[in-house]
Amino acid sequence: MSNCAAAACALLTSKLQGRVTSPSDAQYQSEQEFPWSQTCWLPAACYVRPRTAEEVAITLEAIRETGSQFVIRSGGHNCNPNISSIDSSGVVVDLRDLNSISIDKSSGMAHIGPGCTWGQVYTFLEDYGRTTTGGRQKDVGAGGFILGGGLSAFSNLHGLAVDNVINFEVVLANSTIVNANITEKPDLYRALKGGGANFGIVTRFDIETHENKAHFTLNIYDPADYPNILRATVDVQEAMETDPKLDMFVNFNRTMVVVGLFYAEWISEPPKAFQPFYNLKSLISSVVTATNGTMKSLVDSLGPTNHIRRQVYTSSSWVSYDLYLEAHKHWLKALEKHPEGGNLYFAIQPKSTNFAKFSEVRGGNTLGIEHVPQSWWAFVVEWTEQENDAAANECVSKLCSKMRKTARDQGQLLDLIFMNDASSSQNVLRSYGAENARRLREAAAKYDPERIFQKLQKDGFLIRKM
Repeated sequence: MSNCAAAACALLTSKLQGRVTSPSDAQYQSEQEFPWSQTCWLPAACYVRPRTAEEVAITLEAIRETGSQFVIRSGGHNCNPNISSIDSSGVVVDLRDLNSISIDKSSGMAHIGPGCTWGQVYTFLEDYGRTTTGGRQKDVGAGGFILGGGLSAFSNLHGLAVDNVINFEVVLANSTIVNANITEKPDLYRALKGGGANFGIVTRFDIETHENKAHFTLNIYDPADYPNILRATVDVQEAMETDPKLDMFVNFNRTMVVVGLFYAEWISEPPKAFQPFYNLKSLISSVVTATNGTMKSLVDSLGPTNHIRRQVYTSSSWVSYDLYLEAHKHWLKALEKHPEGGNLYFAIQPKSTNFAKFSEVRGGNTLGIEHVPQSWWAFVVEWTEQENDAAANECVSKLCSKMRKTARDQGQLLDLIFMNDASSSQNVLRSYGAENARRLREAAAKYDPERIFQKLQKDGFLIRKM
């Protein structure tokens, strides 16, 4: 344990009694093994769990005074080591106890703590007949999801999660508690909309809600029929341009292709736009048949995820059938080299032009999304043995690189690297474009002039790496 980390843990223990877990405590192992990916089961010097914005301010004060390294964790769903996990060189600031949820019935605005999971949020809001723009997996935490952008099941209609945030309550590096919105600190407000953990610790999101109607289907297809599956994907993407209620994902695995088809309305039969998928003879089964439900029932149908070793990479591109075919070829070749017992897969997440324009209506965000039909790609590898870490990481990294080269050669590559699906080795903030990068630097210099979040955070999608 580093001297700075030891000093921070001792100071926090004295200031926040009962909120700090050290290696000698019985619950230390459960704290260490909380993250979604086992690659993040690192032995922190201690874990501190503040319950209020004021306790977050005290935590930052202790970190600042001791010079200890730290990371911030809400749902622990980021699979990059040293972003929400850290070894004995630093402190994990765990926000799970900042998990209050409330709603203003008159305005429909929800107030959400960063430690909430989307399962908790959807369950609470359902009692009011409302929902919000959150994650597709119920165990994902609100904090990192929103600050990274936040891609929902109905983002073509409602935009990113950050586009629906009306106000951020933030603890700055100097431990002051402020609000950031369109009229109060608008530069910080915009920077937080996709800028990650560079400016402070968000302790509350005030976010819009909307009607809670979801029609969804989860189908399984034979992966051998990939040319027709990819053609159907393009067909639905074209339909999205005229109907923003349409949304979907396509996930290619070794033994099956999983397709989620979503529509933001209750209907008596599936939209005609989804017919290309229903016409495929390679349909094996419907894990979830066409259902009129809610966001809660949708994420419940997708089920929980287990704790194994993971790594992700991402890219974005124009809609292109030829590119999809070439990317699939790269994936098949990569499967031959992947360590036994692992699972290398990729997902296509289509986004419409309406989605790209949505942020401007809500005051803009920092991502620099181009106003074109596009696909956001996720490349994921999962494995079990630590001895395969290097091979698994190399495999998924090369797969993403080959897809990006092919897209660039075809003139189909877009700049954006989506933070929520990115590897820590990818330069997310630089992908937002020069003007957004300038604004992010200016906001960081203004609200964290001592560069606490740049110098002391262990790693992440940080301005210091741009």
